[in-house]
Amino acid sequence: MTTIIDVAKQAQVSKSTVSRVISGNGYVSQESREKVLDAMEALAYSPNLIARNLQSGETKTIGFLAHGFIDPLGIFLESFISIAKKYNYYVTLYFTGSDKKKEIEALNQMKYKQLDGLFILTRANKWEIIEPYSIYGPIATWHRIDSERIYSSYVDHYSGYLRSLDYLFQRGYRSIGHVLGNYENLNTKARIKAIDDFHQTKNLSFNDEWIFYDKSRLDNGLSIAQRWHNMTEKTDAMAFYTDSVAAGFISELQNLGYSVPEDVAVIGFDNSEISRLMHITTVDYSIKRQAENSFIYIHNQLNQEKIPEQEMNVKLIERQTVPLRKL
Repeated sequence: MTTIIDVAKQAQVSKSTVSRVISGNGYVSQESREKVLDAMEALAYSPNLIARNLQSGETKTIGFLAHGFIDPLGIFLESFISIAKKYNYYVTLYFTGSDKKKEIEALNQMKYKQLDGLFILTRANKWEIIEPYSIYGPIATWHRIDSERIYSSYVDHYSGYLRSLDYLFQRGYRSIGHVLGNYENLNTKARIKAIDDFHQTKNLSFNDEWIFYDKSRLDNGLSIAQRWHNMTEKTDAMAFYTDSVAAGFISELQNLGYSVPEDVAVIGFDNSEISRLMHITTVDYSIKRQAENSFIYIHNQLNQEKIPEQEMNVKLIERQTVPLRKL
């Protein structure tokens, strides 16, 4: 079997020079690099990455865990991969389909030294089951979680959602429906508090029928549109926790003969591509920087560095689904 020593002899350079060419780390002159590459080709040498990983104790690979495709995934994954590449890390994507066993299998990749760290976009198991795996490598998530063992890049959904409701109020809307995520999530609880505070501050009446909970995101925009259609007291605006469900709601309302925003105003949350394509007013809560900060945390933990995190801001993006309403 051809070794790195054989390549060094063939190229007439040192073993360390060959190592720097293979790893991409450290300075190598163009002349020496070409000699090494020519020698590798002549000897049909292929670096033994597995052996190298075992020796160094790292794979330079971060796992990215999700149930499947959801609307923010594209933005988040693209940003995460981009910054990982900047620091010479690879990203492996795991789709679990909400299967708890498959999620544990992915977590075990850290235990068996096949991943250096893990980012969780969506989870199947409870946090108390996931947390112990942090002894094998750093774990980050964008979910809001109070944990000393798992990093969270969350933004304050209370202030972001309250801003959405204030905006709707300023535009003339008084009966507002709310489409929220899983009730157990801390972000959902923060939004519920924002709803309570908003109605108390504005002295507005509230109907329990105006709150909808969505656990899966799959086709729920359609079912919420049908429920809105059957309401005896329809809201004049709907605030969604994610753009993809808002888009499904708008699409189904059109099938039912309604028009947005003429019949009901809609505001989303994410500022994802679908909101831009469908001209949905939405809230941008720094998904890209959430992704960057999650990777920075993992990188800092693995390399004992202190790269500063990016500042995150919440911005309202005005488009066409929340027109000014005459009272």
